[in-house]
Amino acid sequence: MIVDRQAEAAFYDRHYEQFLRLPEESLRTNLAIFRAQLDDPRSPWYERRRLYSKALQRLLEQPVAGVEALDYACGPGDWGILLATQGAKVTLLDLSPVAIELALRKARASGVTDRVRAVVGEGSDLRCFPPASFDLIFACAAIHHVLKYGDPIPQLARLLRPGGRLVIVETLGDNPLLNLGRWLIARWAGQPEDQGEGEIFRQRHIKQLRRHFEVVDVEPLNLLAMVKRLFRGRFHYRPVRRLLRWLEQTDEWLLRCIPGLRRYCGEVVVVARRRLPAEPAGACLHTT
Repeated sequence: MIVDRQAEAAFYDRHYEQFLRLPEESLRTNLAIFRAQLDDPRSPWYERRRLYSKALQRLLEQPVAGVEALDYACGPGDWGILLATQGAKVTLLDLSPVAIELALRKARASGVTDRVRAVVGEGSDLRCFPPASFDLIFACAAIHHVLKYGDPIPQLARLLRPGGRLVIVETLGDNPLLNLGRWLIARWAGQPEDQGEGEIFRQRHIKQLRRHFEVVDVEPLNLLAMVKRLFRGRFHYRPVRRLLRWLEQTDEWLLRCIPGLRRYCGEVVVVARRRLPAEPAGACLHTT
């Protein structure tokens, strides 16, 4: 596992440089475009369409117009730009200057530059933001990148205002068979170490969230359906999509009948919330 921030930043700079050459029109996003990408079998997002659809539902279940939002370790900023198109005032934060440059181009193409600002910085050091800076923090496939540098959860809690929400979308790493499969696929695909996938979000991190947030809602997804990773790049084949839908339906039945299996799912959406000062304790804590 690497612990060199500069090496990881350089890796992602190289990765995102190719997208800077795209025409600006292709970088535009809005809610309709976002949903179309999730439904397109040729889109790289299709593999995680159930996970991202659930994340989108949780993000927009409360109005975001006018809220101060942080897209934490934002990468190319797709989620933050989407929130800006819905009226949020968004801060983008990422270690990679090229990712931030790409995200700002997306903001310009989407007509939301007046609602977006960007910061190149480390997700493990959030001292550049004063306490209670945000109403909403979104972290998509971000926490696991930062864990090897330090614990971001207390800092994220510090940045949220009372009543604010932290929405986390992550791979879940408590299934030994899935972890072995991830390792084998990474080796087979020649995935570089600098991609920063050495840490995985686990149940112990969810327990830690409960020490810092009064309300924690955990929604695991995909057990058998994690076999989808074997079919990456092949979802445009109808038999592959049929198999995936059958596995997803089987997962729903299994998790409904045997709730204890939820901890072994491969992906998770977590919504952690700071309680308002007058809100009673002891309400609505959802666990796996």
